[in-house]
Amino acid sequence: MGTASHDSLVVTKSTELNSQRELRIIGEVRTKPKLVDWALIAKCEDELAALQLCVHLSRLANETIAFKLGIDKGHWSRIMQGRGHLPARKRTQLMSICGNLAPAQFDCMKFGFKMQEHDVDAELNELEQRRNYLLAARQQMAAA
Repeated sequence: MGTASHDSLVVTKSTELNSQRELRIIGEVRTKPKLVDWALIAKCEDELAALQLCVHLSRLANETIAFKLGIDKGHWSRIMQGRGHLPARKRTQLMSICGNLAPAQFDCMKFGFKMQEHDVDAELNELEQRRNYLLAARQQMAAA
């Protein structure tokens, strides 16, 4: 018994002296939200179902999501039951936390729009190549 209390005392002392900040666990590193299978989005009857799908696919606990959004657990429960409203400014934050775009995809499908990823680097490369071609063509025309 004396050894166990001594060990816990040593651990307590070492943690009290340790002034380093805690590192975030790897699971909390945010990545760009992914597209959800469109067949799942098509099964959503309304925006609430899309929000519920978003949360379900994240596999995060409701308490975790509410905490990360800065929303009271009770209000979050009402939101998920359709009796409360998710503040508009929290919608994109929810998708980022959950790691998917189900609510945004639902909106696109509902209004007949197509959602696709915008690869800015590829588009800039394409524009640069087009610019170089046009500059070369102008130089050729000036030389003629």
